[in-house]
Amino acid sequence: MIPLMRRLAAILTLLALLVAAPVAAAQTQDPSQGGGGAFSPLPQPAPEETPVPTATPTVEEQSNTDRTLLFAIGVGLLALFLVIGYVITRDAREHLPEAERRAAAGAQLREQGPHRHGKQSKAKARARTKAQRAARRHNR
Repeated sequence: MIPLMRRLAAILTLLALLVAAPVAAAQTQDPSQGGGGAFSPLPQPAPEETPVPTATPTVEEQSNTDRTLLFAIGVGLLALFLVIGYVITRDAREHLPEAERRAAAGAQLREQGPHRHGKQSKAKARARTKAQRAARRHNR
C-alpha cells in the first residue's frame, strides 16, 4: 500500500511541475520578439491628454452637501452604537450563570439585608453634622 502511495505522490508532483513549466517559460520571452526581458529598455509612455477643466462647485453647494453628509454619518454612527450596545447586553444576559441570575432577580435592598442599621445611623450622622454646622454659625 505504501509503495502505491509513493508512486501516486511522485506522479502528482511530476504533473504539477509539468503544468508550471509553460507558465515560467512564458515569463522569460526573448526581447527581440517583442517580449519584455529584465534588462530590455522600458517602453515609451503613452502621450497624456490634457485634462479638460471642470466647473468648481460653489461654496453653498459644498456646505449643503457636507452638512447632509455629516448628518448621515452621525445617524449611522448612532445606529451602530445602539446595535453594538444591544448585542453586548443581550450576550451578557445569555451567558450569565444560573446562580447569578437567581441572585440578581431576588436582589435584596440594603434595609432588608444584614446592614439594616445603615439608614438609621446615616440619619443620626446627618443630624449631628447639621447641629454642628448650626452651632458654628451661632458662635460666629
